Amino acid sequence: MNAAEAVTLVLNHVAAYQILHRVAKVKAGDKVLIIGASGGCGTAFLQLGRLAGLKMYGIASKSKHPILAEYGATPIDYRTENFVDAIRRVEPEGIDAVFDGVGGDYAEKAFPLLRRGGVVVGYGNPLSIRGLLRTLGKALVLNLLPNGRRVKPYGASAALRFNRKPFLEDWAILFRLLQEGRIRPVISGEFPLLEAARANALLESGQVVGNLVLVAPELLKAGQTPRQN
Repeated sequence: MNAAEAVTLVLNHVAAYQILHRVAKVKAGDKVLIIGASGGCGTAFLQLGRLAGLKMYGIASKSKHPILAEYGATPIDYRTENFVDAIRRVEPEGIDAVFDGVGGDYAEKAFPLLRRGGVVVGYGNPLSIRGLLRTLGKALVLNLLPNGRRVKPYGASAALRFNRKPFLEDWAILFRLLQEGRIRPVISGEFPLLEAARANALLESGQVVGNLVLVAPELLKAGQTPRQN
């Protein structure tokens, strides 16, 4: 296997896989919204969601819409469209799940889009203890509403946080999918480990689609040339 592709499975793909199958427990035909659909986790959702037979909508800037369309998702431009209105127009009866990797007020805005039994799963890093408490507080309030909808923060799941068995099982599945060619992580560029600062600056610029990978010196010595776009 290509080492750069394999390493993306360790975090981004396993998070997407577990959110789909262990938290939201999606089934073929479910309608889902991916917030932040063009990033590392977002493109993992696109690949795994297609395999699961989901009807997908994704939020991303206009320049990144081609990658969403490639995996069968309907793109929504957050800069020019109100995603709530856009989803209500095409799915008036609601959707089954929302995957939020951005944070802020996205989860609250998306919550009313859910049909009864639907779920919003947040997996974005709140960056601080205060941010985490605020996120958990909002989830608690929304979960108290008697409408059958739920908010589930992925990172707060004790069943996953303190048990490595699900990770070992899911990594085995993902590595098999990669080996069989059924998934191929989207990689915008590979950088030598010592150029991590430059890679991080590019990541924060908002121009990256998919993943950036830092390549260890041993791979460079073995003759693997980093890809840089």
